[in-house]
This record gives sequence, structure tokens and C-alpha cells, in this order.
Amino acid sequence: MSFDLPTIDELKRSAESGQRITPEDVSVISQAESELTGSGPVAGGPAATAQSLAMKQMNFDTKLDEISRKPQSHITQEDAREIQATEGRAFNKPPGVGSVSAQVRSIANRNTALGLPPVAIDGPTYVTKDDASEAQHMESMIYGGQNPRGGMAAQMQSAADKIENVRRSSQESL
Repeated sequence: MSFDLPTIDELKRSAESGQRITPEDVSVISQAESELTGSGPVAGGPAATAQSLAMKQMNFDTKLDEISRKPQSHITQEDAREIQATEGRAFNKPPGVGSVSAQVRSIANRNTALGLPPVAIDGPTYVTKDDASEAQHMESMIYGGQNPRGGMAAQMQSAADKIENVRRSSQESL
């Protein structure tokens, strides 16, 4: 029986060109290698290389699926770095322009420029007048008795005023 067993370089070039290596491909290559050697797949041989590339491609698919489930506004630079690394391993070369990781990087760059995703905080969601007053006191201590215009305390006071106005308006409409 004649076997057309791919070389390690052929497998790597196939992956670099974007060809997927399936579990079925790995099985066929492993069987062919086992029949040629008479003792099973060889460490570092074509079957091992095919298995390694197939696993890396599956890891890339898993990472891509994970990122694609996120809202675009929540894609981070860390996501871009991870998908770039897994795509590079999956296809045995650095991802190029137009690659999946380049698209994810573009989204992450846009989110960074826009200040997205919003940072999660463990504290209360609403700012109260007491919170703003405390911030003003602390800020005045830091700045020698004067609060800077547009500073954090001023922003907190503005937010507290807006929340109070919304609450007052909603109670009046009842």
C-alpha cells in the first residue's frame, strides 16, 4: 500500500496558507505514519506536527468564539493581544493586514480611543450630595483650600445635583 505522507514543512506551509487541519486529517496522517514505521507515530514527525497545528487551530477557534460573544464596545487590547498570539500559532506565521486579529485590534484601538469599555466599580452607582461634599472637603485640603474648576469634586457635585433633579421630577409627576 502506498502512502502520501506530508512532510513537516508541507504541513507548516499548508497552515501558513490558511488551510485547516482537521482531526480527520490528523487521524489519516497518524495511521499512515504508523503503517510506515510499524511502531506508531514518531515524536516530532508529521503526525505530531499535524496534531499540534490542529490543536492550535482549535484554540484559535475557541478564543475567536469567546471574543465574538462580547459586545464590540467591550473588546480590549488584551483581547487583541490574545487573539493575535493564538492566530499566529494556529497558522504558523504572524497575522497580517486584514487578518482576524487585525480586525480585533482595530476595534480595541477604537474602544481605547473612546474610553471603552466602561470601567466597572465596586462602589455605589449613584453619587450622593454627601459623597460630593466629602470629595470637596478632601480636594480643598489637597489644593490648599481651593477646589479646582472642573475637578473631581465639582463633577461629583454636578452628578449628585442631576440625580436629585431626576428624583424630584419623577416624584412630582406622580
